[in-house]
Amino acid sequence: MNFNSGPVKDIFDLDTVICMEMEDAEPASTRMLLDTLKIDPIMKRLGGIPRKGKTVILPSMDGPGTVVVVGLGKRENVDTEVLRTSLSTAIKAVGPGCKNLGIVLPEIFPAEAEAMEVAYTYEITSYSFDEFKAEKKTSPDLLRILSDREIKHGIEKGRIMGEATNLTRYLADLPSSIGTPTFFEKTLRENGRVAVTALGRDDFIKFGMGGLEGVSRGAHEPARLLIAEYGDRELPAIMLVGKGITFDSGGISIKPSDGMQEMKFDKCGAAAVLGAMKAITELGLNAHVVGLMPLTENMPGGGSYKPGEILRHYNGVTSEVISTDAEGRLVLADALAFGIDKYRPASVIDLATLTGACVIALGNNIAGVMGNNKGLQEKIIEASKNTWEKLWPLPLDDDFREQIRSDVADIKNTGGRPGGAETAGAFLSNFVGEVPWVHLDIAGTAWRGQKTSKKDYLGPGATGFGTRLLVEFVMANSG
Repeated sequence: MNFNSGPVKDIFDLDTVICMEMEDAEPASTRMLLDTLKIDPIMKRLGGIPRKGKTVILPSMDGPGTVVVVGLGKRENVDTEVLRTSLSTAIKAVGPGCKNLGIVLPEIFPAEAEAMEVAYTYEITSYSFDEFKAEKKTSPDLLRILSDREIKHGIEKGRIMGEATNLTRYLADLPSSIGTPTFFEKTLRENGRVAVTALGRDDFIKFGMGGLEGVSRGAHEPARLLIAEYGDRELPAIMLVGKGITFDSGGISIKPSDGMQEMKFDKCGAAAVLGAMKAITELGLNAHVVGLMPLTENMPGGGSYKPGEILRHYNGVTSEVISTDAEGRLVLADALAFGIDKYRPASVIDLATLTGACVIALGNNIAGVMGNNKGLQEKIIEASKNTWEKLWPLPLDDDFREQIRSDVADIKNTGGRPGGAETAGAFLSNFVGEVPWVHLDIAGTAWRGQKTSKKDYLGPGATGFGTRLLVEFVMANSG
């Protein structure tokens, strides 16, 4: 896909043009398009501007073959979410034969910001995981974003953000037989702008990473702790940590078979960190960022770790294994403790498809956030307001820490059903010390299954949740 920009009148070599219309406002760009293409009379015969989220496909009297008009509703109610949702509907209405597509900016937001949202929305709407299907989704060869304002930087930023989000989705959508820890390593090394360190099982044993060593013990695929470092080491480091269980069978505490195919999505946290690192490097942000991705399968077998075992983590804390299906916090524990010890970050964000309890509490469109630093938590929530990734703060106090006390070790890896998301966060708090840290539980938001609610611009499968959020946070809190 090639992106470019041009004035609104630059439409005559396009196959289709998308125009976003408001009920109570008409920007000059929209009026110019309607006048140039002489489609006002047709619009009026059809009842005028379509309702919010609805499209009308019109033939033009002169110029592109078709014009897709989509309603945005009233001006006062249009935010970036409305823009994304409505534009996505229009993009899906474009015929398969379209080679050159134009989108007219609606002139609601600042030019560069609006262009970024349009380019980003096009990218994430156009994504399709069809690698293993005979019938592939077709897309235009050219997208021209039409405006009489300067928008080139916004388009480029949106393209980078969208491609990074789609990389996250692709890695998460891959079956576990392909999306292995070593595949993640190969993909990461293709980004020549980060320094990559890859630790394996021998290193887990050497460094005393009992959580990673234990969970990976039954894995067929070689496990990895991947570390990607970018930027100026003189700057305070921002550390990003993503859970990467490439397939979670539950281990000895095996999961029910119904829905187990979706456990390939337990690597969404690591995929989001890898995608975010791609965008951060391509944007050339003035930042020092360290991304850690603990990656392994969680499989049953004669050599697998078992309930009742006691694991000693990198920082010396011991944990009793109550359930081998509470493995994500065990690998995150070592990644957090190791990363903090080696890189001395100023702030830490981890994200993980960690608990079903968070899904029950917040559903499929809101992730839980908790941590040890109110200021950092407020910053990540503020960053989320610029994206579609909603966050809701959850408590993390001593009641939950008491719930995971063990009779035979320092802590245990599950505290039972009550407050399951919070006890998982309480477990992780043992591995960050006093470093400002927030934990994002993205179990409900990381993918869309058959039984989950969907957003118009996201199809089934992985959503890429967290990718843009991490990049927005780094942009706002670096340099």
